[in-house]
Amino acid sequence: MKFIHARRWVVAGAVAATLLAAASGCSASLPGNGECVLTVDNAHASATKSGYIDGKGKVKCVYTQGKLTNLTIETKLQKKSAAGVWTDVRGGSNTTTKATVKSGVTYTGVSGFVRCQKGTFRTGSRAGAYLDGRYSGLSSWEYGRATTNPCP
Repeated sequence: MKFIHARRWVVAGAVAATLLAAASGCSASLPGNGECVLTVDNAHASATKSGYIDGKGKVKCVYTQGKLTNLTIETKLQKKSAAGVWTDVRGGSNTTTKATVKSGVTYTGVSGFVRCQKGTFRTGSRAGAYLDGRYSGLSSWEYGRATTNPCP
């Protein structure tokens, strides 16, 4: 399975400014109404673009009240240098947006693609949305497990 890290976020009552606040439990609840989860998969050989590496960040919210809109998922691919430093590839992150967030639907952000090559890669993702018209801000970056030579 590619998905190795999940983060959940909290919505604080009428003030949604903490929708995607860092939470050590990797989860956050919509007060009495549900929960949202950010899942980051490992860097892998792309199934849609042969000969390339990509990564994905996925957000799924399950809720019964309120309105979540304007979901933003930022996703990036990083490569580890010989000195052990992680560097963004392909100029940083790609942004995916969804105007309406339906309960129970998973939304996916895809990193920039890089040609298959030797090295150690990881995927990073973060997300943000509006709850009842109030912006949450973006969560902190979450990272998938490092993958060495992800292409066959």
